[in-house]
Amino acid sequence: MTSVLIVEDEIEIAEMIRFILLKEGFSPVNIATCYSDAESQLRIHHDTYILDINLPDGSGYMLAEKIRTFSKAPILYVSANVTDEDKLKGFATGADDYITKPFNPLILAARVKANAERYVRDYRNVAFFFDEQKAELIIKGETYHLSGKQYLLMQFLYENQNRVLTKEEIYEAVWENRFIDDNTVMVHIRKLREKLEDNPSVPKRLLTVRSVGYILKVGIEE
Repeated sequence: MTSVLIVEDEIEIAEMIRFILLKEGFSPVNIATCYSDAESQLRIHHDTYILDINLPDGSGYMLAEKIRTFSKAPILYVSANVTDEDKLKGFATGADDYITKPFNPLILAARVKANAERYVRDYRNVAFFFDEQKAELIIKGETYHLSGKQYLLMQFLYENQNRVLTKEEIYEAVWENRFIDDNTVMVHIRKLREKLEDNPSVPKRLLTVRSVGYILKVGIEE
């Protein structure tokens, strides 16, 4: 199933888009009518995001930037903002498409489908989100609270995602010491893997780089 989050403050428009997408086979199709509601729904993985720009308590641009910190899923703006500057800003914040209001519902559905199919075919982003402010790791909708060294370790790995980190770099950043026992780090890595991985013994996200250190892979779904 291909899931969609619609962020639109005009409920009639949101419901109309939802109705069309359900008919096209998308499911589930969730709706958020404001920034705060949308932000809370980012804990759930979606395959496509449809965003209005002018929200009562925030901006679709800000929401897109937040989505791009943890997901490569398609983002489509559907907005009454029609200037070239609006569109350029939309693409600069990570959008895959920009549709102006009023729009043809069937054209919208076709463009959503094309973007979603490309994403599902090519790659799905790792379904986790790390909220540094709340010290929460959200894995496929399940929330884990991280504390102490486990939080600091996850924070350092996340901020340096897709980059090999040496053991010395990890020791210094997390324990503020370049000479920590390997066993200490291995225990904390194992605890993170128990949350991040479907099978911690065969990791696909938090990998060991032999004789060097570790790498947190973000951007490719297994």
